[in-house]
Amino acid sequence: MKQTKNTRKESVGQNKDRAKKWKTKAQERSKENIRLRKRLKELEISRDNWKRKSKSVPGSLNSSANTERAIGHQYPIVFIWLVMQFQSYGSMSLRSSRHCLSRLFLSLGLSSRVPSHSSIRNWLCKSGYYRLKETASDSGDYVVYVDESIVFGSEKILLVLGVPTANIPKERALVHSDMEVLHVEASQEWKSETIGEILSKISLRKSIKYAVSDEGRNLCGAYKALNYMHIADCTHVFANHLKRLYETDSQFESFRKLIGQLRKEWNLSKVKSQYMPPGMRGKMRFANIFPCVDWAEKQLANWSNLPESVQSSLAFLTENTTFIDDLIKVREIFKNTCQILKKEGFGVAQKCKIQEHLATFYNLDPLSKPYRFSENCKAYLDSLSLKSQALEQAHLLCSSDIIESFFGKFKAKINPNNRAGLTEFIFTIANFAQPLQKQEVKLALENIKLKDLKIAYKTKKAA
Repeated sequence: MKQTKNTRKESVGQNKDRAKKWKTKAQERSKENIRLRKRLKELEISRDNWKRKSKSVPGSLNSSANTERAIGHQYPIVFIWLVMQFQSYGSMSLRSSRHCLSRLFLSLGLSSRVPSHSSIRNWLCKSGYYRLKETASDSGDYVVYVDESIVFGSEKILLVLGVPTANIPKERALVHSDMEVLHVEASQEWKSETIGEILSKISLRKSIKYAVSDEGRNLCGAYKALNYMHIADCTHVFANHLKRLYETDSQFESFRKLIGQLRKEWNLSKVKSQYMPPGMRGKMRFANIFPCVDWAEKQLANWSNLPESVQSSLAFLTENTTFIDDLIKVREIFKNTCQILKKEGFGVAQKCKIQEHLATFYNLDPLSKPYRFSENCKAYLDSLSLKSQALEQAHLLCSSDIIESFFGKFKAKINPNNRAGLTEFIFTIANFAQPLQKQEVKLALENIKLKDLKIAYKTKKAA
């Protein structure tokens, strides 16, 4: 086979040019490395200088005052206190608190170990149990809040909150920092006798003026046995009034079923899902009815802009405008009355303000639902006036939203699928109350042992 001739010309000086380019690049890289090493030394010297300056400043994170440690613990109190504050805020979990602390160390250039989520959990449990013990020794006049909550299956938490009568705010609603956790315990069931025993122990050191809660039979039975004045929560009272008005109402039952049917049909629809009505709770639907009323009012006000297919599905709204108008009036009474009672409490001024608003509904048909509901609200206000006179208290608390908030915050921090059920972690509810102090954290870590927590929880559960 005949080979073809190679017509390509050899490159002249190609190898020499490549060597020269690589040599130039190597020299430039060497100069850059020398410059970076020099700059790194300068930064290290600068960092060390700033560290020395920060350590000499009183109150800084690296100062000797903030390297104080609890006996038997390797982490500074200021770091433990800080991570516990992280966890107590909002719905932040143990691991989120740990990551926040590590990012803080990184941002501030601090060299310190980051505690594990298990260590943070132990600190929180110790602090909560220590606070419960310390609060038990306090004395004075208190208003107590009592409630039970189902958390894991049949296990229920009984929570008792207290606020000193001298610290009750007059122009705002209660917040977590106003409260003291007087008792927290888990059990399969809570009978009135057991609740009464717990309240009796609390009353050995504290004078209980009255109790605020819902109208649970076991709670009311305990108050009656101890001769305590019970102020029923306004939200539960009004929800029960609504239940009596609408539970046997065929029009309301039809309205509720049609809303549920729409939710099933429109749940996966790309076009109609934006018009879907809100869900209605089963057990407490009468306390959660007003989002559906808001939805119906919005759809009727925007009727001309709705697609024809949506209008045909919502035809039942136009057919029941009188029924919906009554619900809107009931909503106005409910929200206005609750807003005043929850924010300002009950007193002569608050009663007059609510009665002025209720007077606008007295010209309605006496058989109509808004008129009957306004009469129920008036009767509740009169009962509060009688209790205020009996207690010789010009100002009464009549909303248990604060204890519901404690339960909600605790439920946001636990795993509902945990097979271990409730543990000594329930003591951490006490940390949601008044803000933690560094000295308080130090004393809790030094005086409370892990075995104390387990013994205390088992003893309470067995009792």
